[in-house]
Formats: sequence, C-alpha cells, structure tokens
Amino acid sequence: MNNNRYTQNKTKLRKGEYKRPNGTFEYRWKDKFGKNHVVYAKTLSELRVKEDDITRDILDGIDFSKLDSTINDYFEIWKKIKIGIRETTFVSYVRTYERYVEPQFGKMKLKNISYSDVALFYTNLSVEKGLNYSSIRNINKPLSGALDIAVKDGVLRYNPCKGALHEIHRQNSDDTEAVRALTIKEQKIFEDFLAKPGHFHVYRPIFTFMLWTGMRVGEVVGLRWDDIDFENNEISVNHTLMCYDIGKGKGSAYKINPPKTKSSIRTVPMLPKVREALLEAKEYQRLLGIKCESVIDGYTDFIFLNCKGKVFHHKKLNFKLYSISAAINRELQKEENNDIEEFPRIHNHMLRHTFATRMREAGADMKATSDMMGHEGILITLKTYTDASSEFKHREISLLQDYIEKAM
Repeated sequence: MNNNRYTQNKTKLRKGEYKRPNGTFEYRWKDKFGKNHVVYAKTLSELRVKEDDITRDILDGIDFSKLDSTINDYFEIWKKIKIGIRETTFVSYVRTYERYVEPQFGKMKLKNISYSDVALFYTNLSVEKGLNYSSIRNINKPLSGALDIAVKDGVLRYNPCKGALHEIHRQNSDDTEAVRALTIKEQKIFEDFLAKPGHFHVYRPIFTFMLWTGMRVGEVVGLRWDDIDFENNEISVNHTLMCYDIGKGKGSAYKINPPKTKSSIRTVPMLPKVREALLEAKEYQRLLGIKCESVIDGYTDFIFLNCKGKVFHHKKLNFKLYSISAAINRELQKEENNDIEEFPRIHNHMLRHTFATRMREAGADMKATSDMMGHEGILITLKTYTDASSEFKHREISLLQDYIEKAM
C-alpha cells in the first residue's frame, strides 16, 4: 500500500491529493491551458475545502492562467483603461497608490489575496501609518478598481476590497472631526487680526474674499480679472484651478478644469466687503510691482498672486491659515479677559462653511444660498454646510414663544 495515497486513519486520497513528508497535504491540478497548479493545507479537510473552491472556480470559468499576476500588474491595466475621471484626480490616485500600495502589498499575487488581507492592510495604514479615513478611501479607489478588472477578467470570483473600507470607517467614525463654522465672535477675531499691520496682513484680501463669497478654494485661486464685473457687482464662476503635487521632489502642477458640477457654473453677487478686498489686492500688487507670471492652459491675469506673481497653491493657503490660527491663539493667551480657551485651527473649507452658516443665521433664502455656493440642491447646503450656533437656536426658539403668545 502506497502510504502517500492514504492518511493515518486509512482514508484514501482522491486523484490529485498527496500527503507530503512533513505530514501536510497538497492538491495538484491542471488548468484548461495545461498549466500545473498546486495548493497546500495542514489537514485533509482543509485541503478539500480548497478543492471545492477550485472546482467552483473552474465551473465559473475563472482564468487560472492569470492567478500568478500581482495586484501591481492589474493596476497597470487599470491605469491604461481608466476613463471618466479628471486628470488631476487620476494623478492623485496614481501617486497615492505608488506610495502606499505598490512597494509591498501590491506585490501580492491575486491567488493569495483575501478580504482579511485587505482589511489588515487598511488597519495598518490607519494604526501604523496614522492615515485618516479620507486618505485610506483614496487608496481604496485605485486598488479596488484594479481588482474589479481582475473580477471582470474572470481571474477573481469577487473583489476582496468590498467591505474592507467600512471596517476603517466604523473604527474611526467616533474620532472623525466634522468641519465646523467659525462663530460670529471667532470670525470677528479672525478678520480683526488680518486687518492689523504685520506679516499676515497681505493675506487679508484673499481670505476676506473666501469668507464673504463662500466660493471653493480652487475657484478662488483660479479667478481672473475678466471674471469680475465691477459695474454690476458680480463674479462669474466658470472654471476652477486644480493644484497637485507631482511627487518625488518634482514640485507642483496646475491645471484649469471645468467647475465641479453644472451647478457650479454660476454668478455670485459681490458684497461691498468683497469689492474692497479685490481693490486692495490690485493696489497691493501695483505698489509692489507684482504682475501675473502664471499662464495655465491658456489662462492668465489671475487675481490673487504671491510675491513672485504666481498663483497660490491650495495647500500653502491652508498652511498659512494654520499659522494665522496659531498666532491668534498666542495673542488671546496674553489677554486677561479672554473667554476663548482655544481658537480653532482654520482651513480653506472652514471659510466656505462659515459663509453658508452666516447666510442661514441671517435668514437668507436657502435656495439662493445654495445657488451661490454652486450646490445641486438646498439639502446639500443645509445638511453639510450650515451649523446652528447657540445664539441662533435661542433666537429661533423665541419665534415659537412669540407665535404662541400671539395665538393665545
């Protein structure tokens, strides 16, 4: 009796099953192209579970000839056939994948990858690398896209990325800090600080403009003087300037894109404060002899420029806002009657959020606010961009009391 064809309890092995010298088991088979394959297991029962999966894969037409392909192999295919996304978004996905997936995880063969592998990979990015949910989501998009192609090619039965991102979202949901608006008091402190002479005063025009128009940062940095109608006090929003890092120390790249959505093509009324900010920017540039040096996709004569006559990068504006927030905090700590424990860390999107909230508090029509912000509907504006301050809630509930008193 051939001992390799029987287990210790005399169970006869099936065709293709073998007992190995170390006591483990293996199963060998050929695909439709005649290529040999083998899987291993510690026990016979575990091996036969794998055999059942293989049989099911064969019946479903899984292409075993490509199972030795790596995730990186299919990412290269994804890059060649991916359409329907903006170039800047595509570049961002590629750069993120090359940084976090390609060096190690991307080298895994398709035949070895499982849901738990992806889930553990994302957990490692969160715990070990300190990436937030938003960053991991941007990694998931190209990774899942590449594996989707493997599924459609018949190489994988299912996409192992499916559901893995949800685990990270659930783990981090309690720690996610929602974007909030500045309170009226915080807004006044911010604007008063920018009005003071000093290092940060030069940023007063652009941040005042963002705060009082609610425009997206890409729309603001891409704004040209041709987009301003001083006669009718209107701002035409018809394009956006995308900024992204090329990576590997090669600096940044800029591209003009159409607005985010059809609703983003709009006209924004210009408040006196916004008009003053524009004129202040023009006068500052005239005094210092600053002229626009940026020409991007045929667009030039941009409004907001740095000291070198170049357009602002989104991230650098954020970094400047962080510095301003820290400087304000230092000043507040010196005041004896200060009742603000810590001034918030402002970023670009916070200014847009603040605009929407002030409009809501002022009782402005939400349809008009939604149109000015370039939203497709008022629900987006109400749900995402407006906060309810304590003062506003007290004022609103007082309306109920007035109504009841008049009715009674």
